Amino acid sequence: MIEIWLERILAFGLFWGIWLMVPLLVDVSTAMVYFISFLNNRKQKVEKKEELFFFPYVTVIIPVHNSADTLGHCLDSIARQTYPRESIQVICVNNGSEDESFDIFQRFQYRHPEMSVMWSSLERAGKSIALNAGVYSGHGSYMMNVDSDTWLDPDAILNVVRVFEKDPSLAAATGSIRVDKKLGEGSSFIDMINYCEVIEYIVAFDIGRRYQDLKNSIFTLSGAFSVFRRDIILQTFLYQTRTVSEDTDLTFNIRQAIEAGEGRIGFISDAIAYVEPIENLSRLYSQRLRWQRGEMEVTGLYYEKIPGIFGALFDFVGRILISDHTLAFSRLAWTFLLPFLFFLGYPLPTIVVAMIGMYICYIILESCTFYIAYKGSAPEFQKELQKIWWIILFMPIYRYLVYWFRLAGIIAALTEEKSWKTQNPVMQLQSILQAYAGELKEEISKRRQVNS
Repeated sequence: MIEIWLERILAFGLFWGIWLMVPLLVDVSTAMVYFISFLNNRKQKVEKKEELFFFPYVTVIIPVHNSADTLGHCLDSIARQTYPRESIQVICVNNGSEDESFDIFQRFQYRHPEMSVMWSSLERAGKSIALNAGVYSGHGSYMMNVDSDTWLDPDAILNVVRVFEKDPSLAAATGSIRVDKKLGEGSSFIDMINYCEVIEYIVAFDIGRRYQDLKNSIFTLSGAFSVFRRDIILQTFLYQTRTVSEDTDLTFNIRQAIEAGEGRIGFISDAIAYVEPIENLSRLYSQRLRWQRGEMEVTGLYYEKIPGIFGALFDFVGRILISDHTLAFSRLAWTFLLPFLFFLGYPLPTIVVAMIGMYICYIILESCTFYIAYKGSAPEFQKELQKIWWIILFMPIYRYLVYWFRLAGIIAALTEEKSWKTQNPVMQLQSILQAYAGELKEEISKRRQVNS
Protein backbone atom coordinates (compact mmCIF):
# COMPACT_ATOMS: atom_id res chain seq x y z
CA MET A 1 0.00 0.00 0.00
CA ILE A 2 2.83 2.39 0.93
CA GLU A 3 4.60 1.64 -2.35
CA ILE A 4 1.47 2.49 -4.31
CA TRP A 5 1.12 5.81 -2.52
CA LEU A 6 4.79 6.60 -3.03
CA GLU A 7 4.44 5.83 -6.71
CA ARG A 8 1.39 8.09 -6.97
CA ILE A 9 3.15 10.91 -5.14
CA LEU A 10 6.20 10.54 -7.40
CA ALA A 11 4.05 10.53 -10.53
CA PHE A 12 2.10 13.54 -9.24
CA GLY A 13 5.30 15.43 -8.46
CA LEU A 14 6.90 14.67 -11.82
CA PHE A 15 3.80 15.55 -13.87
CA TRP A 16 2.86 18.76 -12.11
CA GLY A 17 6.48 19.69 -11.47
CA ILE A 18 7.06 19.78 -15.21
CA TRP A 19 3.96 21.90 -15.65
CA LEU A 20 5.31 24.33 -13.10
CA MET A 21 8.90 24.38 -14.35
CA VAL A 22 8.29 24.88 -18.07
CA PRO A 23 6.69 28.35 -17.84
CA LEU A 24 8.98 29.34 -14.98
CA LEU A 25 12.23 28.21 -16.60
CA VAL A 26 13.01 31.35 -18.61
CA ASP A 27 11.79 33.72 -15.88
CA VAL A 28 13.87 32.06 -13.17
CA SER A 29 16.99 31.97 -15.34
CA THR A 30 16.56 35.65 -16.21
CA ALA A 31 16.10 36.54 -12.55
CA MET A 32 19.24 34.58 -11.62
CA VAL A 33 21.28 36.46 -14.22
CA TYR A 34 19.95 39.76 -12.89
CA PHE A 35 20.66 38.76 -9.30
CA ILE A 36 24.23 37.68 -10.06
CA SER A 37 24.78 40.91 -11.99
CA PHE A 38 23.39 42.86 -9.04
CA LEU A 39 25.75 41.12 -6.59
CA ASN A 40 28.74 41.80 -8.86
CA ASN A 41 27.79 45.47 -9.11
CA ARG A 42 27.60 45.76 -5.32
CA LYS A 43 31.09 44.31 -4.95
CA GLN A 44 32.57 46.80 -7.38
CA LYS A 45 34.07 49.90 -5.83
CA VAL A 46 32.31 53.15 -6.56
CA GLU A 47 34.57 55.17 -8.81
CA LYS A 48 35.04 58.83 -8.07
CA LYS A 49 33.49 60.96 -10.77
CA GLU A 50 36.07 62.95 -12.65
CA GLU A 51 35.66 66.69 -13.01
CA LEU A 52 35.19 68.06 -16.51
CA PHE A 53 37.43 70.92 -17.57
CA PHE A 54 36.14 70.96 -21.13
CA PHE A 55 32.43 70.95 -21.99
CA PRO A 56 31.83 69.73 -25.54
CA TYR A 57 28.78 70.95 -27.41
CA VAL A 58 25.71 68.72 -26.95
CA THR A 59 22.73 68.80 -29.30
CA VAL A 60 19.40 67.72 -27.78
CA ILE A 61 16.87 66.67 -30.44
CA ILE A 62 13.19 66.62 -29.43
CA PRO A 63 10.64 65.26 -31.94
CA VAL A 64 7.34 67.08 -31.39
CA HIS A 65 3.90 65.80 -32.32
CA ASN A 66 0.92 67.28 -30.46
CA SER A 67 3.06 67.59 -27.33
CA ALA A 68 1.60 70.72 -25.74
CA ASP A 69 0.85 68.90 -22.47
CA THR A 70 4.42 67.68 -21.90
CA LEU A 71 6.81 69.75 -24.02
CA GLY A 72 7.12 72.53 -21.44
CA HIS A 73 8.17 70.09 -18.72
CA CYS A 74 10.68 68.48 -21.07
CA LEU A 75 12.26 71.82 -22.06
CA ASP A 76 12.36 73.07 -18.46
CA SER A 77 14.26 69.92 -17.43
CA ILE A 78 16.92 70.76 -20.02
CA ALA A 79 17.15 74.35 -18.76
CA ARG A 80 17.74 73.01 -15.22
CA GLN A 81 20.75 70.92 -16.24
CA THR A 82 23.99 71.28 -14.26
CA TYR A 83 25.80 71.14 -17.61
CA PRO A 84 26.65 74.66 -18.90
CA ARG A 85 23.73 76.05 -20.90
CA GLU A 86 26.04 77.68 -23.43
CA SER A 87 27.22 74.18 -24.39
CA ILE A 88 23.71 72.87 -25.06
CA GLN A 89 21.82 73.20 -28.34
CA VAL A 90 18.10 72.33 -28.33
CA ILE A 91 16.34 71.46 -31.59
CA CYS A 92 12.59 70.85 -31.56
CA VAL A 93 11.43 69.22 -34.78
CA ASN A 94 7.71 69.48 -35.38
CA ASN A 95 6.17 66.65 -37.38
CA GLY A 96 2.52 67.37 -37.94
CA SER A 97 1.43 68.96 -34.66
CA GLU A 98 -2.05 70.48 -34.58
CA ASP A 99 -2.02 71.78 -31.01
CA GLU A 100 -0.22 74.61 -29.18
CA SER A 101 3.22 72.97 -29.10
CA PHE A 102 4.83 75.90 -30.94
CA ASP A 103 3.38 78.38 -28.42
CA ILE A 104 4.92 76.34 -25.60
CA PHE A 105 8.27 76.46 -27.40
CA GLN A 106 8.03 80.23 -27.95
CA ARG A 107 7.34 80.89 -24.28
CA PHE A 108 10.34 78.77 -23.31
CA GLN A 109 12.55 80.59 -25.83
CA TYR A 110 11.42 83.94 -24.41
CA ARG A 111 12.24 82.87 -20.83
CA HIS A 112 15.70 81.53 -21.78
CA PRO A 113 17.32 83.89 -24.32
CA GLU A 114 20.74 82.64 -23.20
CA MET A 115 20.08 79.16 -24.63
CA SER A 116 20.52 78.04 -28.21
CA VAL A 117 17.06 76.77 -29.17
CA MET A 118 15.61 76.14 -32.62
CA TRP A 119 12.21 75.12 -33.99
CA SER A 120 11.98 73.24 -37.27
CA SER A 121 8.79 72.10 -39.00
CA LEU A 122 8.43 69.27 -41.49
CA GLU A 123 5.66 68.83 -44.00
CA ARG A 124 5.85 65.06 -43.69
CA ALA A 125 4.96 63.60 -40.29
CA GLY A 126 6.99 60.84 -38.69
CA LYS A 127 9.25 60.50 -35.67
CA SER A 128 12.12 58.95 -37.63
CA ILE A 129 12.10 61.77 -40.17
CA ALA A 130 12.02 64.37 -37.39
CA LEU A 131 14.99 62.81 -35.59
CA ASN A 132 17.01 62.63 -38.80
CA ALA A 133 16.29 66.30 -39.53
CA GLY A 134 17.55 67.14 -36.04
CA VAL A 135 20.72 65.14 -36.54
CA TYR A 136 21.54 66.96 -39.78
CA SER A 137 20.76 70.36 -38.21
CA GLY A 138 22.74 69.79 -35.02
CA HIS A 139 26.28 70.96 -34.41
CA GLY A 140 27.10 69.10 -31.21
CA SER A 141 29.88 66.57 -30.75
CA TYR A 142 27.23 64.48 -29.03
CA MET A 143 23.71 64.02 -30.40
CA MET A 144 21.06 63.28 -27.78
CA ASN A 145 17.47 62.32 -28.57
CA VAL A 146 14.82 63.02 -25.92
CA ASP A 147 11.11 62.37 -26.41
CA SER A 148 8.81 65.33 -25.84
CA ASP A 149 7.01 63.45 -23.04
CA THR A 150 10.30 62.73 -21.24
CA TRP A 151 12.14 64.90 -18.73
CA LEU A 152 15.75 64.69 -17.61
CA ASP A 153 17.33 64.48 -14.19
CA PRO A 154 19.38 67.67 -13.55
CA ASP A 155 22.70 65.79 -13.82
CA ALA A 156 21.74 63.68 -16.86
CA ILE A 157 23.72 65.52 -19.56
CA LEU A 158 26.72 66.07 -17.28
CA ASN A 159 26.89 62.37 -16.40
CA VAL A 160 26.55 61.41 -20.07
CA VAL A 161 29.44 63.60 -21.16
CA ARG A 162 31.63 62.38 -18.27
CA VAL A 163 31.25 58.77 -19.38
CA PHE A 164 31.77 59.51 -23.08
CA GLU A 165 34.84 61.68 -22.46
CA LYS A 166 36.37 59.02 -20.21
CA ASP A 167 35.69 56.13 -22.63
CA PRO A 168 36.65 56.94 -26.25
CA SER A 169 35.43 53.48 -27.35
CA LEU A 170 31.83 54.33 -26.41
CA ALA A 171 30.01 55.05 -29.67
CA ALA A 172 26.46 55.31 -28.34
CA ALA A 173 24.63 54.76 -25.08
CA THR A 174 21.17 54.68 -23.56
CA GLY A 175 20.28 56.26 -20.26
CA SER A 176 18.26 54.86 -17.39
CA ILE A 177 14.51 55.32 -17.90
CA ARG A 178 12.26 55.64 -14.84
CA VAL A 179 8.48 55.92 -14.56
CA ASP A 180 7.51 59.23 -12.95
CA LYS A 181 4.80 57.98 -10.61
CA LYS A 182 4.00 58.99 -7.03
CA LEU A 183 4.06 55.75 -5.08
CA GLY A 184 1.47 54.72 -2.53
CA GLU A 185 -0.99 57.55 -3.22
CA GLY A 186 -3.57 55.49 -5.12
CA SER A 187 -4.90 51.95 -5.19
CA SER A 188 -7.00 51.84 -8.37
CA PHE A 189 -6.37 49.23 -11.05
CA ILE A 190 -4.38 51.68 -13.20
CA ASP A 191 -2.38 52.76 -10.15
CA MET A 192 -1.38 49.14 -9.57
CA ILE A 193 -0.42 48.80 -13.24
CA ASN A 194 1.77 51.91 -12.86
CA TYR A 195 3.44 50.54 -9.70
CA CYS A 196 4.26 47.38 -11.61
CA GLU A 197 5.73 49.54 -14.37
CA VAL A 198 7.96 51.28 -11.83
CA ILE A 199 9.44 47.97 -10.68
CA GLU A 200 9.67 46.63 -14.23
CA TYR A 201 11.63 49.66 -15.49
CA ILE A 202 14.04 49.70 -12.54
CA VAL A 203 14.94 46.04 -13.04
CA ALA A 204 15.00 46.24 -16.85
CA PHE A 205 17.33 49.25 -16.97
CA ASP A 206 19.38 49.42 -13.78
CA ILE A 207 19.95 45.65 -13.67
CA GLY A 208 19.17 44.27 -17.14
CA ARG A 209 20.79 47.04 -19.19
CA ARG A 210 23.75 47.14 -16.80
CA TYR A 211 24.30 43.43 -17.43
CA GLN A 212 24.01 43.97 -21.19
CA ASP A 213 26.53 46.80 -20.90
CA LEU A 214 29.05 44.48 -19.26
CA LYS A 215 28.53 41.90 -22.02
CA ASN A 216 28.42 44.51 -24.81
CA SER A 217 24.98 43.23 -25.80
CA ILE A 218 22.70 46.27 -25.63
CA PHE A 219 19.70 45.33 -27.75
CA THR A 220 17.95 48.72 -27.97
CA LEU A 221 19.10 52.29 -27.52
CA SER A 222 15.94 53.68 -25.94
CA GLY A 223 14.06 56.06 -28.18
CA ALA A 224 13.07 58.09 -25.10
CA PHE A 225 16.66 58.98 -24.16
CA SER A 226 19.86 57.98 -25.96
CA VAL A 227 23.16 59.62 -26.92
CA PHE A 228 25.48 59.19 -29.93
CA ARG A 229 28.83 60.48 -31.04
CA ARG A 230 28.05 62.66 -34.04
CA ASP A 231 30.71 61.11 -36.29
CA ILE A 232 29.39 57.61 -35.52
CA ILE A 233 25.69 58.21 -36.13
CA LEU A 234 26.49 59.93 -39.45
CA GLN A 235 28.10 56.68 -40.60
CA THR A 236 24.74 54.92 -40.34
CA PHE A 237 21.46 55.15 -42.28
CA LEU A 238 20.05 57.08 -39.29
CA TYR A 239 16.48 56.41 -38.18
CA GLN A 240 14.48 54.45 -40.73
CA THR A 241 10.76 53.81 -41.25
CA ARG A 242 11.01 50.19 -42.38
CA THR A 243 10.06 48.85 -38.91
CA VAL A 244 7.90 50.04 -36.02
CA SER A 245 11.01 50.08 -33.80
CA GLU A 246 13.31 52.66 -35.35
CA ASP A 247 15.46 52.84 -32.20
CA THR A 248 16.26 49.11 -32.25
CA ASP A 249 16.92 49.30 -36.00
CA LEU A 250 19.43 52.12 -35.44
CA THR A 251 21.08 50.18 -32.59
CA PHE A 252 21.80 47.24 -34.92
CA ASN A 253 22.93 49.65 -37.64
CA ILE A 254 25.44 51.29 -35.28
CA ARG A 255 26.67 47.87 -34.17
CA GLN A 256 27.41 47.05 -37.80
CA ALA A 257 29.18 50.40 -38.31
CA ILE A 258 31.56 49.86 -35.38
CA GLU A 259 32.21 46.12 -35.84
CA ALA A 260 35.43 46.81 -37.72
CA GLY A 261 36.79 49.00 -34.92
CA GLU A 262 36.82 48.79 -31.16
CA GLY A 263 33.67 50.79 -30.49
CA ARG A 264 30.85 49.61 -28.30
CA ILE A 265 27.28 50.48 -27.32
CA GLY A 266 26.74 51.07 -23.61
CA PHE A 267 24.43 52.01 -20.77
CA ILE A 268 24.85 54.98 -18.40
CA SER A 269 23.06 54.21 -15.15
CA ASP A 270 23.32 57.64 -13.53
CA ALA A 271 21.97 59.48 -16.60
CA ILE A 272 18.30 59.31 -15.67
CA ALA A 273 15.22 60.30 -17.65
CA TYR A 274 11.60 60.09 -16.53
CA VAL A 275 8.58 59.07 -18.58
CA GLU A 276 4.88 59.30 -17.88
CA PRO A 277 3.12 56.20 -16.56
CA ILE A 278 0.69 54.37 -18.83
CA GLU A 279 -2.75 55.97 -18.51
CA ASN A 280 -4.88 53.00 -19.62
CA LEU A 281 -4.71 49.38 -20.79
CA SER A 282 -5.19 50.37 -24.41
CA ARG A 283 -1.96 52.39 -24.32
CA LEU A 284 -0.12 49.53 -22.59
CA TYR A 285 -1.36 47.08 -25.23
CA SER A 286 -0.28 49.36 -28.09
CA GLN A 287 3.14 49.97 -26.54
CA ARG A 288 4.03 46.34 -25.83
CA LEU A 289 2.66 45.08 -29.14
CA ARG A 290 4.84 47.62 -30.96
CA TRP A 291 7.93 46.71 -28.91
CA GLN A 292 7.54 43.00 -29.58
CA ARG A 293 6.71 43.47 -33.25
CA GLY A 294 9.69 45.78 -33.66
CA GLU A 295 11.98 43.20 -32.09
CA MET A 296 10.80 40.60 -34.60
CA GLU A 297 11.08 42.92 -37.60
CA VAL A 298 14.58 44.18 -36.76
CA THR A 299 16.07 40.75 -36.07
CA GLY A 300 14.52 39.53 -39.31
CA LEU A 301 16.29 42.33 -41.21
CA TYR A 302 19.73 41.80 -39.70
CA TYR A 303 19.83 38.01 -39.53
CA GLU A 304 20.52 36.58 -42.97
CA LYS A 305 20.62 33.08 -41.49
CA ILE A 306 18.67 32.15 -38.37
CA PRO A 307 21.00 30.24 -35.99
CA GLY A 308 20.04 26.80 -34.73
CA ILE A 309 18.92 26.20 -31.17
CA PHE A 310 22.46 25.65 -29.87
CA GLY A 311 23.91 28.52 -31.88
CA ALA A 312 21.20 30.83 -30.54
CA LEU A 313 22.21 30.04 -26.96
CA PHE A 314 25.65 31.56 -27.61
CA ASP A 315 24.28 34.66 -29.35
CA PHE A 316 22.67 37.44 -27.30
CA VAL A 317 20.01 38.12 -29.93
CA GLY A 318 19.27 34.41 -30.18
CA ARG A 319 18.79 34.16 -26.42
CA ILE A 320 16.37 37.08 -26.46
CA LEU A 321 14.38 35.52 -29.30
CA ILE A 322 14.18 32.21 -27.44
CA SER A 323 12.90 34.02 -24.36
CA ASP A 324 10.45 36.37 -26.09
CA HIS A 325 9.40 34.35 -29.13
CA THR A 326 10.04 30.60 -29.01
CA LEU A 327 9.01 30.05 -25.40
CA ALA A 328 5.99 32.31 -25.84
CA PHE A 329 4.21 29.55 -27.75
CA SER A 330 4.98 26.94 -25.10
CA ARG A 331 3.37 29.27 -22.56
CA LEU A 332 0.39 29.57 -24.89
CA ALA A 333 -0.03 25.80 -24.94
CA TRP A 334 0.35 25.65 -21.16
CA THR A 335 -2.30 28.36 -20.66
CA PHE A 336 -4.99 26.59 -22.65
CA LEU A 337 -4.06 22.99 -21.89
CA LEU A 338 -3.99 23.26 -18.10
CA PRO A 339 -7.72 24.16 -17.76
CA PHE A 340 -8.53 21.62 -20.49
CA LEU A 341 -7.17 18.83 -18.27
CA PHE A 342 -10.43 19.03 -16.31
CA PHE A 343 -12.30 17.76 -19.37
CA LEU A 344 -9.79 14.92 -19.68
CA GLY A 345 -10.77 13.60 -16.27
CA TYR A 346 -8.35 15.34 -13.90
CA PRO A 347 -10.00 16.41 -10.62
CA LEU A 348 -10.76 20.12 -10.43
CA PRO A 349 -9.15 20.51 -6.95
CA THR A 350 -5.90 19.07 -8.32
CA ILE A 351 -5.83 21.56 -11.19
CA VAL A 352 -6.67 24.46 -8.86
CA VAL A 353 -3.91 23.42 -6.44
CA ALA A 354 -1.44 23.28 -9.35
CA MET A 355 -2.41 26.78 -10.49
CA ILE A 356 -2.14 28.12 -6.93
CA GLY A 357 1.27 26.48 -6.65
CA MET A 358 2.40 28.18 -9.85
CA TYR A 359 1.14 31.54 -8.56
CA ILE A 360 3.09 31.05 -5.32
CA CYS A 361 6.23 30.26 -7.33
CA TYR A 362 5.83 33.51 -9.22
CA ILE A 363 5.23 35.40 -5.97
CA ILE A 364 8.59 34.11 -4.71
CA LEU A 365 10.21 35.10 -8.01
CA GLU A 366 8.69 38.60 -7.89
CA SER A 367 9.79 38.98 -4.27
CA CYS A 368 13.37 38.44 -5.40
CA THR A 369 12.85 40.94 -8.24
CA PHE A 370 11.45 43.53 -5.85
CA TYR A 371 14.38 42.98 -3.52
CA ILE A 372 16.81 43.63 -6.38
CA ALA A 373 14.94 46.80 -7.34
CA TYR A 374 14.86 47.94 -3.71
CA LYS A 375 18.50 47.31 -2.88
CA GLY A 376 19.68 48.85 -6.14
CA SER A 377 17.80 52.12 -5.55
CA ALA A 378 18.92 55.28 -3.78
CA PRO A 379 18.05 55.47 -0.05
CA GLU A 380 15.43 58.18 -0.57
CA PHE A 381 13.70 56.10 -3.25
CA GLN A 382 13.82 52.98 -1.07
CA LYS A 383 11.43 54.73 1.30
CA GLU A 384 9.03 55.25 -1.61
CA LEU A 385 9.28 51.59 -2.66
CA GLN A 386 8.41 50.50 0.87
CA LYS A 387 4.97 52.04 0.35
CA ILE A 388 4.14 49.56 -2.43
CA TRP A 389 5.71 46.34 -1.18
CA TRP A 390 2.29 44.70 -1.53
CA ILE A 391 2.46 45.10 -5.33
CA ILE A 392 4.44 41.85 -5.30
CA LEU A 393 1.09 40.04 -5.07
CA PHE A 394 -0.10 41.74 -8.26
CA MET A 395 3.11 41.47 -10.30
CA PRO A 396 2.47 37.91 -11.64
CA ILE A 397 -0.89 39.07 -13.01
CA TYR A 398 0.77 42.09 -14.62
CA ARG A 399 3.48 39.92 -16.20
CA TYR A 400 0.85 37.54 -17.51
CA LEU A 401 -1.13 40.43 -19.01
CA VAL A 402 1.98 41.85 -20.69
CA TYR A 403 2.80 38.37 -22.01
CA TRP A 404 -0.47 38.31 -23.96
CA PHE A 405 0.14 41.80 -25.33
CA ARG A 406 3.61 40.77 -26.48
CA LEU A 407 2.22 37.59 -28.03
CA ALA A 408 -0.14 39.80 -30.02
CA GLY A 409 2.97 41.61 -31.29
CA ILE A 410 4.44 38.33 -32.56
CA ILE A 411 1.20 37.48 -34.36
CA ALA A 412 0.91 41.00 -35.79
CA ALA A 413 4.44 40.79 -37.18
CA LEU A 414 3.46 37.64 -39.07
CA THR A 415 0.00 38.66 -40.28
CA GLU A 416 -0.43 42.45 -40.46
CA GLU A 417 1.14 45.36 -42.31
CA LYS A 418 3.51 47.64 -40.42
CA SER A 419 1.75 50.36 -38.43
CA TRP A 420 3.04 52.58 -35.62
CA LYS A 421 -0.47 52.97 -34.19
CA THR A 422 -2.47 49.93 -33.12
CA GLN A 423 -5.93 49.33 -31.76
CA ASN A 424 -6.65 47.24 -28.69
CA PRO A 425 -8.45 43.90 -29.25
CA VAL A 426 -11.86 45.27 -28.15
CA MET A 427 -11.70 48.15 -30.63
CA GLN A 428 -10.45 45.79 -33.34
CA LEU A 429 -13.42 43.47 -32.72
CA GLN A 430 -15.82 46.43 -32.80
CA SER A 431 -14.34 47.61 -36.10
CA ILE A 432 -14.72 44.12 -37.60
CA LEU A 433 -18.33 43.81 -36.42
CA GLN A 434 -19.20 47.29 -37.68
CA ALA A 435 -17.65 46.55 -41.06
CA TYR A 436 -19.51 43.22 -41.23
CA ALA A 437 -22.78 44.89 -40.24
CA GLY A 438 -22.28 47.52 -42.95
CA GLU A 439 -21.62 44.86 -45.59
CA LEU A 440 -24.68 42.90 -44.41
CA LYS A 441 -26.93 45.97 -44.64
CA GLU A 442 -25.61 46.73 -48.10
CA GLU A 443 -26.25 43.14 -49.24
CA ILE A 444 -29.81 43.20 -47.85
CA SER A 445 -30.45 46.52 -49.58
CA LYS A 446 -29.24 45.12 -52.92
CA ARG A 447 -31.48 42.04 -52.62
CA ARG A 448 -34.48 44.19 -51.82
CA GLN A 449 -33.82 46.28 -54.91
CA VAL A 450 -33.58 43.12 -57.05
CA ASN A 451 -36.78 41.67 -55.61
CA SER A 452 -38.65 44.94 -56.11
